[in-house]
Amino acid sequence: MTKIGNTMDKAGILTQSEGRELLSKARWIWPEGYMYLYNHFAQFRHDFELPKGLKGIPAQALFHITADKGYRLYVNGKHVCRGPARGYQSHWPFDTVDLRSYLQEGHNWISVEAYNPGISTFVYLHYTKAGMICAADWGKVKISSNLNDWQMRRSPAHEIQTARLSMQLDFQEHYNAAADDRKWITSAKAPKGWEPKIFKFGQSINNFPFGQPPYDDVEERQIPLLREDLLIPEAVTGQGIGKNASGYESCKNVSWFWLDHELESVKKWADGSGIKSSKTSKGLQVIIPPAANDSFNAVTVDLGQIIPGTLELEVKGASGSEIIDLQYHQCLRKGYPEYIQPGQACHAAFASRYRPAKGSSSHEFFHVVGIRHITVVARDLKKPLTINLRWRRAIYPFTMEGGFECSDEVLNQIHDACRVTQQACSLDAYVDTPWREQAQWWGDARVQARNTFYLDGDARLLARGIRSIAGQRAPQGLTYGHAPTCSGWCILPDFALTWIMTIWDYYWQTGEIDIFHEQRARIDEILEYFESPAAMGKDGLLIYDRRFWLFEDWATLPKEHIPTFLNLWYIYTVEYYAKMLKAAGDNKAYRKWSDKISKRRKLVESKLLDKKAGLFFAGYNDKGKKLNPPSVHDQVLAVMTGLNSKSEEKMMNKKLVPFIKGKKVTGAVPSAFWSTYLFECLGQKGYGEEVIDYIKKMWTPMLTTGTTWEGYDWGEGANTTCSHAWSAHPCYHMVNIIAGINQTAPAWKEISWSPVFIKGMSHASAIIPTPQGKIIAGWKIEDGKKVLNITIPKGVKVSCELAGLPKTINKTGKHEFIIKG
Repeated sequence: MTKIGNTMDKAGILTQSEGRELLSKARWIWPEGYMYLYNHFAQFRHDFELPKGLKGIPAQALFHITADKGYRLYVNGKHVCRGPARGYQSHWPFDTVDLRSYLQEGHNWISVEAYNPGISTFVYLHYTKAGMICAADWGKVKISSNLNDWQMRRSPAHEIQTARLSMQLDFQEHYNAAADDRKWITSAKAPKGWEPKIFKFGQSINNFPFGQPPYDDVEERQIPLLREDLLIPEAVTGQGIGKNASGYESCKNVSWFWLDHELESVKKWADGSGIKSSKTSKGLQVIIPPAANDSFNAVTVDLGQIIPGTLELEVKGASGSEIIDLQYHQCLRKGYPEYIQPGQACHAAFASRYRPAKGSSSHEFFHVVGIRHITVVARDLKKPLTINLRWRRAIYPFTMEGGFECSDEVLNQIHDACRVTQQACSLDAYVDTPWREQAQWWGDARVQARNTFYLDGDARLLARGIRSIAGQRAPQGLTYGHAPTCSGWCILPDFALTWIMTIWDYYWQTGEIDIFHEQRARIDEILEYFESPAAMGKDGLLIYDRRFWLFEDWATLPKEHIPTFLNLWYIYTVEYYAKMLKAAGDNKAYRKWSDKISKRRKLVESKLLDKKAGLFFAGYNDKGKKLNPPSVHDQVLAVMTGLNSKSEEKMMNKKLVPFIKGKKVTGAVPSAFWSTYLFECLGQKGYGEEVIDYIKKMWTPMLTTGTTWEGYDWGEGANTTCSHAWSAHPCYHMVNIIAGINQTAPAWKEISWSPVFIKGMSHASAIIPTPQGKIIAGWKIEDGKKVLNITIPKGVKVSCELAGLPKTINKTGKHEFIIKG
C-alpha cells in the first residue's frame, strides 16, 4: 500500500508520572449510564481557548486519557491516537500524548469517540460499567473530564443490534451517516442539542469520581502507542453483480446474510479492470456503476498485504437511499470472494455496513481488523457512486532493524513473510492472529517474542504481556491461556508453564531479573498446583487434569491419564526456573530445586522411557497401559533437557532426523507452531542444513499469501488463519543456522558464531538488534574461498566454533576472515 500520512508515528510518548495525579482529580463520565451499554458508541466534545501570542501554545502539551473499553482521540478535527492497551479495570491503563503539534492559538476542541461492547470477549472483561477520563495541566489552561465542561452523547448513527465479528471479538459496525455528519469532530463550531435518547437519566448515573470500583486505580501504558498511518489500497482486483436477497435492508449479520443468500448469485467475477479506479493523494477512488433493479454491484479491493487497521471511506454523489456493505477477507488469492460456510473460523462474520447521507459523507470505522481484501457491496444505486477508500494501519511501532538476506530468493521471501506476519500480530499485545481473535495466547507469545528479538530487539511487549497474563488467576493458581478473557475454559496447564519460561526469555534477552522477583509469588502458585493431587499422581508423575485444556500442540499427541509431553515440558520449565533462582542470587532455593529436578528426571526416565527402544513413549492411559507410538515432540524435549543421554542417538536416528529429512515416522509430529522447538534442537545437534531444507519445503506454499499460516495448509474457506505468527519462527532459525549467530549469555553479552554453508548458496548476511547494539554477520563464497565477516558492539564476546576462525573475538568493530577450501 502507498503511505499518505501519519498521525502518531513517534513510537508513542510514554506516560509521565504526573498522569495519574492529574487523572485522580478528574471524573469518569459516560453518556446514558451503564444500564444500556450493549454495543455502545459514545461521543465526547470539549471546547477551550488558548491565548494568542508566543506563550499561547505550551512547549509541551501532555494530555492523559483512557476509556473503558477503547477510545479514539481527535484534536481540532485531526486524528491523534487510539487506546488504551488491554487491561484490568482495577488498574486500568491510560495513555499520555503530547498535543502541542495539534493545538492552535484561540479556539480549540477535543473530540473523543469511545466504545464499550457491554459484554466480555477474548480481549476484554466487562464489569457492567463504562467511562472516559482525561486530564491536562498546561499552566493557565487546565482540562479535566466532568459533566460541566464536556458534552457527551451516545452515537445516534450506530445500530445497536448487530452481529458479533466473531465469537472472540466485538460487534459489526452498522453506521447511518444521515444521523451524524461527524461535524462534532471536524467543525470548530460546538455542537448543540446533545440529549440522552435511550436512557435520559443516565448522564448523572455514570458520572463518578476517580477510584470508584471497578476503576480502583490507573496505570501507565508501559508500551508505546500504536503506529497509525493512512495507507492507500493497491488496486481493484475483482467485480461481480448479484441479486439482493429479501431482507437485506434489515439484516443484522451482513456477513452471513451475504454468504448464505447472495454470494452464489454472482455468476461471474471479472478481474476488476472494468471498474474505474485511480490512486489520488487522498486514497483509492472507485466509481461503482449501478446494477439492475434488485441487484448489487460488488467490487473487491486489495490492500497489498494483511494489515491490521480500520477503513475510512468517503462517498460522493449519493442519493441517501444506498446501502454499502463492507465484507472483510483475510486474503483472496484469486482477487475475488470465495464461499465460506457461515460459522467457520470461530463464527467469523467480519463485515460493516454504511448508509451514506445524501450528497457527500464520510466515516472511519472503529474496530481494528486484520485483513488484506475488502469487498464493497453497493446496493440501491440510482447512478454511479464515487467512493474514496483509505486504510488506517494500527500496529505496534517496531523499527524492524533486524534482517536476513541470502542468495536463495525463496528463503528471502520466507523471511519477509515472517516479518510481515509478526508485525501484523503485534498490536497492544502479541496476538495469535489479527483476524478472528486478536487474543493474547501465551504459547504463541513465546514464539513471537523470540521472533521480535531477532527482528527488532524490543522486549516491552513481552514484559507487558507477562504481567497481563499474571493478572487473571484461576482458582487453582494457574494462568489462563490468554488474558484478559471471558473464556473460563481456556485454562491450559502447559501454557502456564510456558508463561514461566517467558520470564526466563525476558531475562535472557535483557539481562534484567527484576520481573522474576516481581512475579515470583505467581510462579510459585503455578508450581504448587503441579504438586497438588489434582495434577500429580501417587507415583509422582504429572497427570492430565481433565478440568482444563491440555493443549501441547495442534497434533495427535494423546491426552490421557499420564502424558509424557506434560511431564517433559514440566522438567523443561523448572530447569529454567532453577536458572532464574541462581541469577536472582537465591542459592538456597536453587539448591532445593536442583535436587527436586534431579529426582524428577530419574523418575521420568524410569517410568516413561522404553529402554530397549531408546525412546520415550507417549504416556499411560486410564488403565495404566502404555501409549504408543512415541512422538517426535517427546524425543525433542528429552534431547533438549539431556534426559537419558545414552539414548540420544536412538532418539535422533529413529525419530528426529528421519522426520526432518521428509521420511514418514510413526506417532505425533510437530505442527508449524511447535516445529520451532524441533528446529532449535536439530540446529544445535548439527542438522542445520536439513532444517533449512525443511523450512523451504514447508513454508514455500505460504508465499502465496505473503504471510505465515496457522498450519501447513490453508484455503480461503478454511477454519484456520493465514496470519499466525506462531509459525513465523524461521526468521530467527535462518539467522541461527545460516548466519551462525546464537546467543549464549544474558543480554547478548556472549554469542557463538558458526555459520552453516548451505549447498548452492553463495552468500548470506544477518543483522540482530541487541541490547548491546547491532550484531552484523555474513559470509560469501568467491574464488573457492569463504569470506566471513562479523561486526560486534562494545561488550559482546564471540566464541567461534568453525575451523579457520579464532576461538574468541573480544574487540569491538568489524572483523573479516578468509577460509580456503
